[in-house]
Amino acid sequence: MNGKRLSTQWLPVHSRTMINDDEHPFKGWTQTWLVHMRAPLRLKREIGCGSFAVAQILFAGLLISALLHPLLIASAIFLVADLVFLDAGTGYSLMLAVDTANISLGYLSFLVLGWTSLSRKERRRFAHVALFTPFYWLMISLAAWRAVWQLFRDPFRWEKTPHRPSDEIRGTGS
Repeated sequence: MNGKRLSTQWLPVHSRTMINDDEHPFKGWTQTWLVHMRAPLRLKREIGCGSFAVAQILFAGLLISALLHPLLIASAIFLVADLVFLDAGTGYSLMLAVDTANISLGYLSFLVLGWTSLSRKERRRFAHVALFTPFYWLMISLAAWRAVWQLFRDPFRWEKTPHRPSDEIRGTGS
């Protein structure tokens, strides 16, 4: 850590860019949710009970699920280790089954939603997406943790995604 923000210098450049890109929505969503929750009763009155509940599930649920994903993975690994090395009881087996189902269903819903939005040409490379989904979700979690950290440490900082200058900016465009 460099005092101001959680460093991603140890990651490859493409991963750092992805984390920064994915951090923006988490930081923005969290800021929006916090602003709305300054007066939750007023918000509930203005948008109604059903919409209020949906807003809580979407905003808080999205952030919490991203933040807790690595803990779910760690607990599954811990439970497997306990079952293999300590011959743990039925309770551990049940918890492992619940962890595995949660992780698998989360990945599956992510992949099904992604599949439905792809063209036929894009679907040919879908196996790569499926293969890297666990890594992607861990990177999303890192982005969420970084966004929360930055929101509290430096709330007005907004990192920009690095882009190459376009031809128009360089003066070579038509």
